[in-house]
Amino acid sequence: MRLTLTPLALLCAGLSSPLLAAECVAPFVPVHTIQGNSAQSPKAGETLTTRGVVLTVLYADSKNPQLLLGSIEADQDPATAEAILVTDSQQAKQRQAGDVLQLTGTVREMAGMTALTNITVAEYCARQPQPAATTVTLPVASATAFEALEGMLLSFPQSLIVNDSYGLSRYGELVLANERLPVATEVAVPGDASKALMAKQLLQEITIDDASLKQNPQPVRFPTGNLSASNTVRVGDTVNKLQGYLLQTKVGYRLVVSQQPEFVASNPRPAAPTAKKAGELRIASFNVLNFFTGEGSSQRFPTKRGASDANELQRQQAKMLAALSAMDADVIGLLEVENNGFGSGSAIATIVQSLNQQLGSDVYAFVQPTEKPGSDDIMVAMIYRKAQVEPVGTTAVYTKAPFDKGSRPPLAQSFRHLDSKAQLTVSINHFKSKGSCPKQSGPDSDMNDGQGCWTPTRVAAAKALTAWLKTEPTGIDTDYVLMMGDLNAYRKEAPLQYLEQNGWQHLAPKDAVHSSFVYRGRSGTLDHALASPQLKAKLQQFQHWGINADEPAVLDYNTEFKSKAQQQELYAPTPYRSSDHDPLYMDFKF
Repeated sequence: MRLTLTPLALLCAGLSSPLLAAECVAPFVPVHTIQGNSAQSPKAGETLTTRGVVLTVLYADSKNPQLLLGSIEADQDPATAEAILVTDSQQAKQRQAGDVLQLTGTVREMAGMTALTNITVAEYCARQPQPAATTVTLPVASATAFEALEGMLLSFPQSLIVNDSYGLSRYGELVLANERLPVATEVAVPGDASKALMAKQLLQEITIDDASLKQNPQPVRFPTGNLSASNTVRVGDTVNKLQGYLLQTKVGYRLVVSQQPEFVASNPRPAAPTAKKAGELRIASFNVLNFFTGEGSSQRFPTKRGASDANELQRQQAKMLAALSAMDADVIGLLEVENNGFGSGSAIATIVQSLNQQLGSDVYAFVQPTEKPGSDDIMVAMIYRKAQVEPVGTTAVYTKAPFDKGSRPPLAQSFRHLDSKAQLTVSINHFKSKGSCPKQSGPDSDMNDGQGCWTPTRVAAAKALTAWLKTEPTGIDTDYVLMMGDLNAYRKEAPLQYLEQNGWQHLAPKDAVHSSFVYRGRSGTLDHALASPQLKAKLQQFQHWGINADEPAVLDYNTEFKSKAQQQELYAPTPYRSSDHDPLYMDFKF
């Protein structure tokens, strides 16, 4: 590589002037000409010379920083980007924003982004003011709109909403959009309608990057003041004053922030549910995120799905108890409980024993079926407040098809409400998930309609559950019947449609989109409660308690990928991020 710096260049380096060094007068191909007005550079594969102003040094804290080089003078074609990536770490380590460079290298497309690589000649020319930021608003007009902006400094004048924080602690990134984006099949029928919505939503979002390539950054830069157990950034929060450089990567476009955005806690953490009114019955459902004690295993830790060691189990248990004790519920259906029996040390026995210990008296008990609840590593379970309800009839579990593979066997128990003497049957359920698709194509494969895999299996579970509950499996004849739990289906999907078309009434209000789960930047409800019409008539309120899904996953109990300091800073024995699903609760008045 030939690096030339003449006395004239040295003089120009101290001036805010576009004066050029003598060596920087050779012909060059403008940056926008290299970019072209299509997805691929018309110069790809060519070795050429260009000239531009350094916009920024990308990932300056990494071993291989890079440059973004902007046009000396923009053209009049809005379809051509005015910046290009320069993959030369030596130049990136020597240069700073505002330097004018003349570079010779080879044009390549790297993960869709046009770049100048293999630099053979690099000349410093002058200093020049950087181009002003280009104003952009979401949604963009088309899927190709960002192509004409790659590498450029962008400014978003609008308030944007956090839609996902899954990569926050690992990669320092957040997904933002102009509104909170629902899962398509939460609000649109699977198929053409949901696919159209998904396509529209892609125009509404952008991933922001903390300008560092360090994995598991310490501290986590977002939100303002750095992430901690008490300083969170939640899905639904607002981001203002966003500005940064647009990159294209193999996973899509991202904005490398050039300044710290402004974060506003517009979706604050909810307080504990208010106490139920006198004479009411509160029923809740809570996913305990693979609560495993390891009891009965030859080696307790790491457990099959949950805590890696005794310390993690203690941290997990403390967060779970904070949530369970705050709900003030009389019956609680539990999901993802380790299926390791009902004896001392089992997961369900540990939950009840530790909850009672925290509450200071013998408040709760668990129901126990006469047969083992399936062969899966996890099971559903149920606990109840002894002062408010008493079990009546048989504790029933249904282990036949389709609940013998994938879907966890449902559990049903009837209770007598001691205040009103009313009897009701409660069923807690956990249908087969959308992932782990079958190896061979078939009806359970992903049909690309928005529902994921195993839809026919979940529909079969809905049909079998409906038929089973009609048989009064607990032996109690009552018009008050409730089914709830994680059905692994959003509101407009086939399993929910079957249930609602066959006599079950959804308890969530129809005038609002509820959310209990966030996945890949989309919010929706996998956790449902449906009731017989007679029970629905007794409903006083239905709520999702938003303590988990909106919170960054890194605030959970796990200690992996965290320094000793972060294991303390990012953890608190509070309900927030005690699971990945939000609990739901509902009050009835008989």
